Amino acid sequence: MQLPTVRNPCLALAASAVLLCPAIARAGSVVVEIVDGRKAKAEITLVDGANSYSADFELEFHNPQNLTVACVGIDADVLDAIEIADIESRLPDPANQSIDPAFPVRVTVEPPIACGLAFEDEVHVEFDTPDLVFAPFSPYRLMKAPLGGDFHDITASVIAGSVRSRGSGGSFSEFVMIADSLQDHAADADAAYDALEARLDDPAIALTAQLTLQTDVALSRAAYDADNHAQAIALLDDLDLHCATLGGPALPNVWRSARDLVNAEAEIVTLGRNIKFALGRLAGSP
Repeated sequence: MQLPTVRNPCLALAASAVLLCPAIARAGSVVVEIVDGRKAKAEITLVDGANSYSADFELEFHNPQNLTVACVGIDADVLDAIEIADIESRLPDPANQSIDPAFPVRVTVEPPIACGLAFEDEVHVEFDTPDLVFAPFSPYRLMKAPLGGDFHDITASVIAGSVRSRGSGGSFSEFVMIADSLQDHAADADAAYDALEARLDDPAIALTAQLTLQTDVALSRAAYDADNHAQAIALLDDLDLHCATLGGPALPNVWRSARDLVNAEAEIVTLGRNIKFALGRLAGSP
């Protein structure tokens, strides 16, 4: 096991007279360690004035290379009002989705280019905080965005932990947990199916792989349109299996810190699992 690294930006800046922390003290730590050569675990403790926030954040990789604390680049911060407004404006449904004041925390994952971090297939993401209260049919969702870009829902499950949200992805950088007051799962499923169909229309995917995956999605969507949510989910399970089999030259499935490759396999799997989450809610799963 690699020894953990502790990051504390305020302490790091204290030696500089011109780079001081805000008047409302923001402090704390993000302790990152590598476990079993394939997991990066961050224990987050942040303080903002009289408020403190804590969370565990984990990334689990498949066949990683150069996975070290320095190369994974995990950090976290407490969002101020301006940052919250910016993030909420980048959410899929800004009118109904928001940062919960009880947990205004962002995790940023930015592997340094020169480190050479690489992995295959999707990276599994888990964000767990005791600062939020879990209830069945929880409104909390796990969102991911490129730095400064639009956020996308990558939620695959929300379980007790106090609130533990899980998802996956093929790239990084910003992660937040948000509350969705509307919870329109049918609209979410429709939008996610549309996004998945568009993602499969990619010339980088070999034609045979493309046709196989498009068939899986078309059959699943037909079952969904017929209100057979269990069958729609089972057909998306087939999509997962086919992605695992096809990943490679036929279906690009590698990400590396040079940012010169697009991990199509991971993006497709992530979209499919987010659809399964919406379908599960429509079928009555909490």
